[in-house]
Amino acid sequence: MLIGKRRRDDEILSALFFRLLPVQVGLVAMESINAIIDGVVAARFIDPAAVGVIGLYYTVLRILEAIGGLLLSGTAVLCGRYLGAGNLERTRGVCSLSISVAFLAGALLTILSFAAPRGIAILLGADANLAGDLAGYVKGYGIGILPQLLGQQFAAFLLLERQERRGRLGILAMILSNAWFDLLLVIEWKMGAFGLALATSVSNWVYFIITAGYYLTNRAQLKPNLKLIDLRELPKIARIGFPSALLVGCLAARSLALNRLLLTYAGEDGLSALSAFNMICSLILAVAIGTGATVRMLSSVFIGEENREGLKQLMKIVFTKVIAFVLVLTLAVVLLAPLLAGIFFPDRASNVFRLTRQLIVIYGCFIPLMLTCIVYSSYAQAAGHHLYDNLVSLSDGFFGVVIPAALLAPRFGALGVWTAFAVSLLITASITLAYILIRSKKWPGNADEWLLLKPEFGRSEHLVMTLHNMDEVMKSSGQVEEFCLAHDLPLKLSMHAGLCIEEMGGNIVQHGFHADKRAHSIEVRIVLRENGVILIIKDDCIPFNPKELYEITKPDSEDPLANIGIRMVFGLAEEVDYQNLLGLNVLTVRLTDIC
Repeated sequence: MLIGKRRRDDEILSALFFRLLPVQVGLVAMESINAIIDGVVAARFIDPAAVGVIGLYYTVLRILEAIGGLLLSGTAVLCGRYLGAGNLERTRGVCSLSISVAFLAGALLTILSFAAPRGIAILLGADANLAGDLAGYVKGYGIGILPQLLGQQFAAFLLLERQERRGRLGILAMILSNAWFDLLLVIEWKMGAFGLALATSVSNWVYFIITAGYYLTNRAQLKPNLKLIDLRELPKIARIGFPSALLVGCLAARSLALNRLLLTYAGEDGLSALSAFNMICSLILAVAIGTGATVRMLSSVFIGEENREGLKQLMKIVFTKVIAFVLVLTLAVVLLAPLLAGIFFPDRASNVFRLTRQLIVIYGCFIPLMLTCIVYSSYAQAAGHHLYDNLVSLSDGFFGVVIPAALLAPRFGALGVWTAFAVSLLITASITLAYILIRSKKWPGNADEWLLLKPEFGRSEHLVMTLHNMDEVMKSSGQVEEFCLAHDLPLKLSMHAGLCIEEMGGNIVQHGFHADKRAHSIEVRIVLRENGVILIIKDDCIPFNPKELYEITKPDSEDPLANIGIRMVFGLAEEVDYQNLLGLNVLTVRLTDIC
């Protein structure tokens, strides 16, 4: 139950959300931009049919996405929960385990790509005309599978360590290197489909080297350590990440089914149109997918903290600020559909151009609904609603599209398949609403009920404040003391709680607020527990660990008065923990009535 005066100020959360979001969007857009570059080069400098070769390989890409999705989403949720609970060592163990599994999976798939490239090509549905080119593409891409899987893992960890700049550098380097090697290997050296895939593989290695390089430095908190691996965490990662893997696995099966439907009822033009759209799909949906990934990461942390208000504020940001941008994006996609289709097929009188434009317009109109479904599914995954996520993965990934497409394609051709995508989204939205109604047993009347939050979740007595300057810090000390006294805590403990807030908050304002030219704020959360109180102090200043300063300025040091405020807090507290969480300094101080 929320008690006392609380400033409903989402400055830190909003700043954090929009700091993480561009990187998540960039990771999604990066793959699409590279795919677009490859598609244009294939269509214009190899053969238009080469676009179909890339489309046939999409099933393998979906398998890679399934592996990466299982590890990334499962690891992100577990890491968020452990970080929210203040357990950095378990977080490092989960990261190390994820890296190890990604390495083994990548190595195995690389070996298979070189052991049986033609067999894989035939299995993917290539006919006699395309089998040779697809086999070459399989070998070329196989060289980059290992760095692709590992790079995804390291990129996610960089976000946890506030290394967005390195992540952005990796994205830019990957796009530029892919384009340059496409020009060299395909246009200049005429290496065909093999060269096209090899260019992507080289860019995967460039991206991996840049992202993984940070973990060779001493600054990295989540540096892989085999000694910290606990194999008991693997089933947890698999259970949490399974809906993501299931979705992508269904998408792989869906690609095979839709490819055959299109070849049967729309010919090669339909297949090429879908292949071209697949290359730009992630670019169109980058904001929605990136928002979902950001929501999953932050929701996991808030669930670990049992922060009910944080979850609701997060959703408020999404469905006010993000949805407004997405509505503008929807209009832009619909208006620019001819331009997007023309990137691949410049002849606007051709049937394949018409089909591609048609699909882009239909899909683009449903971006706001997609954002809603993706965000709720991402939140549900963090909150442990595995049944819902699995149902949505099966429906949206396969049955909700393939069944309508199989019914509509014989009569309407490619348009029937395109319409099936819209039908699938409506089915997913219906499943979401039905799940919420069944769990709530009524129509939700507020955010808590839409989010299916249990009554006991985050209901401990607490006070939350946001501080911007020293005057507010000084006033907060009295507010904290009054809050504690109002809930029958001993006078001495109440005074200690107020004093700790005054000392640590003042230290942050004095040293952190003036370390750069950005505006900063402090979020203070006071949580009552049995026999005591927990003080959680968050700020968005430069990383600073007071525990390290305390260790070098203990009373027996040369200057007994150095950092006396920090030493006093450590002396009063039963326990003090520090972590840099998603770029925020998070200090947790536990006080008891016997301290």
